[in-house]
This record gives sequence, C-alpha cells and structure tokens, in this order.
Amino acid sequence: MERSFRVVVGFLLAASLFSCNFSKIEDFRMGKDFVSSTSGVVLIDTMKILASTVHLDSITTSKSVRLLVGGNQNAITGNVTCNPYFQFHSTSVSGTLATDLVYDSVVVKFNYDGYFIGDTTKLITFSVKPISPKQGYNSDGSLYNISPIKLDADGYLYNTSAFKLSDNVLGIAQILPRPKTTSKNYYFRLSDTFGDSLFSKIRSENDTMRTLAKFRVFLPGVAFVSDVNQNQAAVGISQSSLSLRVYYHALSNPAPVYNPVFFDFPVDATGIWYNQILYSSLGSLLGSISIDNNALVASTELPSSSTYNQTVVQGGSGVYTKIRIPGAQALKGYGKNAVLISANIQLTPQINSYSLNNPLPDTLAVYIIDRRNNITGQYASALGSNIFALKVVPKEFDKPPYYLLDATTFFSTELSSPVITGNSLMLGVLGAKVGQSLNYFSFSPNALNGNLFKMNVFAYVDKSN
Repeated sequence: MERSFRVVVGFLLAASLFSCNFSKIEDFRMGKDFVSSTSGVVLIDTMKILASTVHLDSITTSKSVRLLVGGNQNAITGNVTCNPYFQFHSTSVSGTLATDLVYDSVVVKFNYDGYFIGDTTKLITFSVKPISPKQGYNSDGSLYNISPIKLDADGYLYNTSAFKLSDNVLGIAQILPRPKTTSKNYYFRLSDTFGDSLFSKIRSENDTMRTLAKFRVFLPGVAFVSDVNQNQAAVGISQSSLSLRVYYHALSNPAPVYNPVFFDFPVDATGIWYNQILYSSLGSLLGSISIDNNALVASTELPSSSTYNQTVVQGGSGVYTKIRIPGAQALKGYGKNAVLISANIQLTPQINSYSLNNPLPDTLAVYIIDRRNNITGQYASALGSNIFALKVVPKEFDKPPYYLLDATTFFSTELSSPVITGNSLMLGVLGAKVGQSLNYFSFSPNALNGNLFKMNVFAYVDKSN
C-alpha cells in the first residue's frame, strides 16, 4: 500500500499541478471479483482547477421567439440595454376601399411572454425608430431606396449587430410592465404624423402597402430603443404577437366604439428580427472585461484572482465561466498506475448573486473551448449526447443549491489525446436562451482552502507496479 501511495503522490508533486487526498484503498474496494487484492480505487478530491470569466465578443440573437426591451444594471456584471429590431409585413387589403374612410390612430400591439428581470414596478421607456433605408442607383443613374437589413455572411444576426436608425421618432412608449399577464393584448400609440402617412397610402391603394418588396423600402424595419441610463427592468415580448395597427372609421357607416376596425401589419415571419444587446462592464465586479483591447483575440478574460475569487455567468451579454484543469493532461504519463474511472465538478453560486427576480437556471450549457477561447463544440458524451451542468437543490434547508457537472468524458478525451490540447470547459446559459435572457450570478469558493470549485476524480490504482 505504501508503495502505491508513494508512486501516485510522487507523480503529483513532480507535476506540481494538483494535490491529492487519498482515502484508504481498502475503503474503495469494489469486490474481489472486480479487482485483485493488490488493486483498488482512490479518490483525488483536491485537484487544481484554474477558473476565470470570459466575455465572448458576440452571440447569436436572431430569430428569437422573445424580444427583449429595457435593461438591467447590477454590481456583478454592469450595464445591459436591449434594443429589439424586427420587420412588419405589408397589410392585406382585398377589394376596392370605400372613399369615405377616416384615419383614427396607429398603435403597436404586443403580448408579454412571461420573462422579466429587475424592478417591474417602474415605467420602462423606449423610443420607436424606423431603420433608415439605403440608397441604390438605377440603370439611368437615378437614386432609389433599398432595404438595408441583411443577415451576416453566416446567416445570423448577433447581439452586436446594428443598423442605421432614422432620426425620425415614430413614438415614445412608456409601459408599466405586467410580464406575468401573457394572454392579454397591450397597446401603445405612435405618432399621428406617421399614422396618417401610412393610412393615406392604404386609402390610395398604393402598391407600397400591397407589395412586400416595396413596403420594405417604405419601412425597412423598426427598433425599440431603450434609454441606456434607465436599466431598471427588462421584459420579454412575444415576437409573434407584435403587429402595427391602423384604426379608422367610415363616415357613412361608422363602426361601433366597441367594435373598431383596423388594418393590421403583423411581424413578418419570413423576415428578420433579433435582439441588439449593448453591454458595458465598467464599474462592476468584471471591470473592463467588455472592452476588447486586442482585435486578434475573440474574447476578453479575467482570472478569478482578479474578481475576488469569483467567476460570473450572464445570458445576453455573452459572459461565461471558464474551467481549466491542467491535471487532466498530467495524468496521462501515469496511465499504468492510475486509470481514470470518473470525475465530477461541483460549482456553488454565490448566495447574494441571485434572487426570486433573478433566479438560477435549472441547466447550464457546457462547451469545449480552445486556448483562444473559441468554441470548438458542445461538451458531449462518446455517444454524442450533450452533457450539461445540472442544478441540485439539497434537501437540507440551510444548504445552498449547486451545479453538478460530469467531467469524465472531458478527462478521458484529454488523456487519449496524443498532444496537449489546451482545451477548457466553458459554462453559461443554454444556447437556445442565451439571447433571450439577462439573468446573472457568480460562482464562489466552497472550500476552506479557497478552491473555487470542488472536483472529485476516482482513479483505479494497480499497487503491484
């Protein structure tokens, strides 16, 4: 037994990468039919983990079922502001319109989708601005307007994507959020100057209103622009519920007040929409992580030693927690003496970094990243199923929730690689929700020795060598 301990401990000291607490091998025997009397299983429970916070320069937010408006400011991640961009479809008008139609008003109709963060007892104010059309040239040299909204070359739009907005404000909305009421229609009124112009084109049966391509030139798209200094709350709006409505009445046969008539311009399901998310980390725990000082690096990174031994996660702003395990590669040279059986990592959120209005997600996505923090793929098992970090709520009322991550596949992959990969694990909001959420929290140390995360590695040791 002493020889086995000397072999393994000697390796760990030589590698200078982690320390080990070994329980008695006899205590971990798995039965005489499983291993010989000269073999057993040891627990390595203090392997060194290097943790940091990473800010990705952009995340995909196009085609999101949730449009975010408003923002949030907190001491952990900083200031986030959401400006959704989207396109309306041209209206459907059948037959010939009556000549005595009179314009009443123009509004935006929407429904909340249930998401919110921050103080929703206060007004959220935002401006409604049209996207400015670009100008092109006809064959005769004359100018004409064209729609400027296009996807990036890879077919997506990102939280950092931006289009030029007109100085013309269509309206200023002030809403007192009721985000939990998702089945009720809400409305806010736009400028009558814009409404009357829109209605006159409808009434004159202008092709601009009936042909989508021409309508795109007239109104390429719309953005809800929030005040960056407001940031008290953000709410989710159902993308499919949005529409532009022009109310009117007929002089000869006016509709009853309780049954108004309108022309409807729904959000174009074949068009483009996305969440632009402006982020500044200045003045927060993350300092200047949002300021990319090196254009050649795809992200900015802060070690946990620079953030009071914490790491951070936030959807929308592209903030993730990175875990590097140098000991995984060091084990490779001692495969004859220590064979990996399993590994898991426990990550505990800082108690005061989440709340009822800023809850912890049930699941965190896990990605494999290279030395430059580029994502090479989602962390998955050998069979191809994605592996996640799952929230665990202890039965004991005085113990905080934590996340548990099965790191066995990562260790196995690193051990089987013929070269030192430099790969790390990165945890954050699920990919499908990352552009739809501003929730944030930090991970904190959970051990007396100051280790940020707790990791247990079980290895099979052959004492006969």
